[in-house]
Amino acid sequence: MTSSAMLKQSRRTKTRKPRGLGYERRGEILEAAKAMFIAEGYQTVTTRKLAERVGLSQTGLYLYFKNKEEILDAICSATFANLLQRLMAVEAEMGITPDSAKRLLETYIEFALAHPDEYQLSFMISHAHKEAADLSLPFEEQPVPMQAFLAFQRMIAKLQAAGLVKVDDATVGAEVFWAAAHGLVSLQIAHPKFPWADRQAIVDTMTDLLLSRR
Repeated sequence: MTSSAMLKQSRRTKTRKPRGLGYERRGEILEAAKAMFIAEGYQTVTTRKLAERVGLSQTGLYLYFKNKEEILDAICSATFANLLQRLMAVEAEMGITPDSAKRLLETYIEFALAHPDEYQLSFMISHAHKEAADLSLPFEEQPVPMQAFLAFQRMIAKLQAAGLVKVDDATVGAEVFWAAAHGLVSLQIAHPKFPWADRQAIVDTMTDLLLSRR
């Protein structure tokens, strides 16, 4: 082996991390991918560059994820699961009251602004969750991203049944509700230095406009 080849081999050996437990490696890959996707752009990052970042060969990376899309899906699934847990906690804690929809909206906004990187990757990347949705499936059989939306729909439907909101179609109401929340947090993530009004005042106004209480 030439001295140049030996030097290259030595560098690769130093940059490769020792083999660890599978779940630890998987977590390292996801954390590195999240940082790279945000800093460099999802389309720009390659599995080769990501493998180098975590000290793996490209072949070694494929032992954990078969492609870049699968890595992004794993990040998104974890984000949606975290969001879903918080949304369902609101319903469990508050039940159906005039203020429960407002608390649901507050929870969504708080989560998004507390996890802006995860939110951008989950909601603003076209490759994330490409599967077609089927609203006819039971809640438990839905993928986690759809369950997060259905948590909104279920809340709106219950408020509608209780006569607390003036909405003709709970699904349409939930889509409008979600679109409004997403629009707000997307703007605040993209333009954090804009002189935004008090968040609670925005939430209060948004809820009143969306729900059109009787």
